Amino acid sequence: MDETEPTKGLRGLLKKSGRIGAIVGFVWIALNIALPLALLRVPAVQRWLVALDNNLPFDIPGIG
Repeated sequence: MDETEPTKGLRGLLKKSGRIGAIVGFVWIALNIALPLALLRVPAVQRWLVALDNNLPFDIPGIG
């Protein structure tokens, strides 16, 4: 079957976006899940969060 030129271009675009989509998904997971969890393990970040909690003018239930 002969394909028209725009159909071939669309398929190429879908293949490229499929590859790029996986990369974007991995980067999103790394930035929004892995990086914050890694930062919470750093003692300096933990001290900063405790100091921030102590300076809040209201009480957050379940913290401290």
